[in-house]
Amino acid sequence: MRYFTKIAQLEHFGQAAQDLHVAQPALSRQIKQLEEELGVELFERLPRGVRLTAAGRVLLENASRLLDDVDRMVATTRATAEGKSGFIKVGFADGATYSGHVPDILGRFRKHNPKAEMELVPASSIAQATLLETESIDLGFVYWLPQNTAGIERSIINEERIVLAVSKSNKALVARKRLQLKDLNGVPFVWFKRNDGPMYYDLVLAECNKGGLNLNVVQEAFTESTMLSLVAADIGVTFITESARRRKPDNVVLLEIEDFNATITLQAMWRRSNRNPVLMRFIKELSRE
Repeated sequence: MRYFTKIAQLEHFGQAAQDLHVAQPALSRQIKQLEEELGVELFERLPRGVRLTAAGRVLLENASRLLDDVDRMVATTRATAEGKSGFIKVGFADGATYSGHVPDILGRFRKHNPKAEMELVPASSIAQATLLETESIDLGFVYWLPQNTAGIERSIINEERIVLAVSKSNKALVARKRLQLKDLNGVPFVWFKRNDGPMYYDLVLAECNKGGLNLNVVQEAFTESTMLSLVAADIGVTFITESARRRKPDNVVLLEIEDFNATITLQAMWRRSNRNPVLMRFIKELSRE
């Protein structure tokens, strides 16, 4: 097709052969074979040069589109192999986007890879472990790693302290200059079921037990945003990550508790065996400033 197109443009076998760096007899044989395969004559042979036949003009129109498609296909294939285009699915736990680190990473990836497609999948840390195992996501931002980390690579994104979220209308707690866990006995709490986040649940409860606090849970919720809304309505208080300062309702304040020393670590995890070129480029953005 490229030989045919060049001859059609120049209307001369000799000049086309020079441009293509091909011997003219070889070029003539290629065109003769093409004509025999199609069963038509593509060129009128003139004393000087050639001219397209009606059939040749139809073929030239289609050949030009075909070659453009081939060029795009080659470029796309190379870009995909280099991770410049292609597709990646990224999971994230509720709250992971609020610290600012994850949005920064997503922004850098989009800036450096504008042709790559990215799908964001909200899911709990536990759910993401399953999604990763079933290859339903390429990478996940999680607060807890699965117990079986064989074949899992990870990168620490940041650590956050856990603080107490209280409605401003709760004057008794907001006015205190010092606050310890035992001071919260009897205070209504908004909390979640252990099945929704067993590792986070156990971490907080272990600290509470050490400080002599028995949680008085009056309302259960699942997501941090729902819990903060319930705190804003003064239904109860709750433990929350310090990044909630960026998203909490205006009538909610975050208080530090002197004897509560709990932090959670946000990490990115992915399968070591995943060779998606786009994933390789995404991983580079995890540590880039």
